[in-house]
Amino acid sequence: MRCEQSQHPDRSYPPGPLAALARWAVRRSRLVLAAAALFVAVTGFLSSGVSAHLGAGGWIAEDTPSARVRGMLGQAPHGGMPPLLLLARTTGSVDDASARAAGVRLVEDLRHEAGVTGVDSYWTGPVDPVTEDLPSPPPDPLLRSTDGRTALVALWFGEGGQTRLDVTERVLTRAAEHDGPLETQAAGQAAFTRALQFHSEQDLLRTELLAMPATLVLLILVFGSIPAALLPLAVGAVAVTGATAILRAIATVTPVSAFALSLTTAVGLALAVDYSLFVVARYREERTSGLSHDEAVVHALRTAGRTVAVSAAVVAASLLGLLLFPLTLMRSLAIAGISVVLLAAVASLLVIPAALACFGERVANRDILARRRRAARNAGRWRALATAVMRRPLAVFALTSGLLLLLALPFRDVAFSLSDERALPAHSPVVRAAQDLRTDFPQVGTEVDVVLPDWHPTGRDGAARLDAYARRLSSLPGVQGLRTATGTYLDGKPLGPLCTPSAAPAPKSPCTGLRQFTLSSGTWLAISSEPRPYSPQGIDLLQSIRTQPAPAPAITGGVTAEFLDTRTVVLQRLPGALSAVVLGTLALLLVFTRSLFLPVKALLINALSLTAAFGGMVFIFQQGHLRWLVGDFTATGTTDLMLPLIAFFLAFGLSMDYEILLLARISEAYHRTRDTTRATAEGLQAAAPLFTASAAVVLVVLLALAATEVTMVKVIAVTVASSVLLDAVVIRPFLVPAVMKLAGAANWWLPAPLRRRLPHHPDLPPPRLPTASVTAADTSA
Repeated sequence: MRCEQSQHPDRSYPPGPLAALARWAVRRSRLVLAAAALFVAVTGFLSSGVSAHLGAGGWIAEDTPSARVRGMLGQAPHGGMPPLLLLARTTGSVDDASARAAGVRLVEDLRHEAGVTGVDSYWTGPVDPVTEDLPSPPPDPLLRSTDGRTALVALWFGEGGQTRLDVTERVLTRAAEHDGPLETQAAGQAAFTRALQFHSEQDLLRTELLAMPATLVLLILVFGSIPAALLPLAVGAVAVTGATAILRAIATVTPVSAFALSLTTAVGLALAVDYSLFVVARYREERTSGLSHDEAVVHALRTAGRTVAVSAAVVAASLLGLLLFPLTLMRSLAIAGISVVLLAAVASLLVIPAALACFGERVANRDILARRRRAARNAGRWRALATAVMRRPLAVFALTSGLLLLLALPFRDVAFSLSDERALPAHSPVVRAAQDLRTDFPQVGTEVDVVLPDWHPTGRDGAARLDAYARRLSSLPGVQGLRTATGTYLDGKPLGPLCTPSAAPAPKSPCTGLRQFTLSSGTWLAISSEPRPYSPQGIDLLQSIRTQPAPAPAITGGVTAEFLDTRTVVLQRLPGALSAVVLGTLALLLVFTRSLFLPVKALLINALSLTAAFGGMVFIFQQGHLRWLVGDFTATGTTDLMLPLIAFFLAFGLSMDYEILLLARISEAYHRTRDTTRATAEGLQAAAPLFTASAAVVLVVLLALAATEVTMVKVIAVTVASSVLLDAVVIRPFLVPAVMKLAGAANWWLPAPLRRRLPHHPDLPPPRLPTASVTAADTSA
């Protein structure tokens, strides 16, 4: 392999750090390429098997009252809502001798499974894995279906996301191996997480099969040759394997969400395409203008490399806002996103110049679409479009802004929740099991846990106070049952005799199974409610429970309480996160554009675009429209609280990437011409082919993701895809030129003190007279 060496350094521009970096990468091209290959090999080896160390949780806020309840109950063998429920169904009655014997055998096997901390069933009552003999209390009517043909087996596991998944897999395998009259179905959070991981892996494989061939073909068309199309793949390999290795290392000391892995791949590929396209296109442009090979490499990194560096800084700064949310999911996404962004930028600024030094002539000369590109450039269609827009800027601004606001209107009706089993495809066994659970066991419903920390109902007086409290709670509308240390309650009445927690229950007493509700850290009550956990009725019931007088200070847990606490934390942290994103972006764009107006304009336009995409999210997925277009899903009438946040930071980064590219080309043209109208037309002509090509590649990947069966992934893919489409079709070609024209000289205004503190960037070319390519039509724009 022969790599070009720069024998005659270019002296026409003042030296700058990016120019120096380009010359170093060209001189050390073989070393850079070898180091990149070694980096990919090492990080790929270190990140192998990373999915086994990532969890599926992290959607719930930490350091909240409900999280405290979860932690307290997690220390008990039967504390809180069981993560796994087995619906054991028979053709006869669950009270038949054969069904009872099979149920006892099933419990006996499952309680000795490693990782199982507690089992409860209709036939045995609560069972501790270390207990020698199975208890035989009277059957619990709450664990028997209304038709008498199904009984529940509840299992509790140890903490830890991946550990819980492993235990779930073993338990379900053991249950499926059982012979006899019982058939089991799995429901509960652990079953949902297992099914979600399975479908996500299947969808990822399907996405790769759909997206990779189309992406490769599109890359060849965009870059014009196979060698050039391989450049973004090389950059993507460096970014993705490096970021995945970082996640693997972090997972050894703190939980990391598996969603971060999907983000790493998607964002890494998108930015690799963007950054590679920016640098390669600029290199070809410089070669076409008459520069030598090595000079073209240096000039490409001076200009396009600066765009890459600023874009990476802005995207990374926006992702820093996710670190302010005390959720494992958000912090994992931030770490993955920042890692892949910075690695993609570094690889673009080092690997691409080195590759161009070795293969630059092939990249420049072997462009199968070179003739069409020249024809399109000479035709100047984007320049003509910008000119036409700037002849009627106010009308275009009003029409495009009105369209975006119209698309955003459905977001007013957003109703937040967290995802449940309905995020899975309707044919999933877990979905059918959850439906059967609600139909056959209406008394089970949604659990609300109430804990009385450091209080125990000792003596007759303590038991009487707990009994009165349980009667009040069980009489609330929507409560379908309550269990605590003094007994089981329904409609404000106990279903049996009053149990005295401080007294040892007699053998086969109904009180035997209620000892679990007295912990060393206090006493708790398990309430089964009819409303769905995130529904307005469920939230109202929880608020009613919280307002009831209790024998001691009470805190509530369960899925509804966790959602409310998470929503409160997110809303509290959201202003700070958005402020960090806005201030960081403004500061970076201020330095980049040397303007006060352009950064503010960029943020406002992006906010308008993202709000329109969020309106589509609510219109499609919450309200259930356009299934024929995006694929089948279950419309729940709510939107997952986390999905707009994830979509915002992904779409914001991509839209700012295109904005920075366009601003860079407009700024360069204005630096030459000192004419805003001409600069805007020239900038759009130069940048539009790049961001439309990049958007096409990103849309192919996102639309393949939209074919997933998991609603959460589908929501993010469709929302970000709609944002990218609006950005490429409406925002950049129409709204930006209209705003630039209306602002006029204000686009470039900067107070004198700031102007003196922000010297001209050394990698930008000095001012020069307009080139001959500027036509009279540009001047009259």
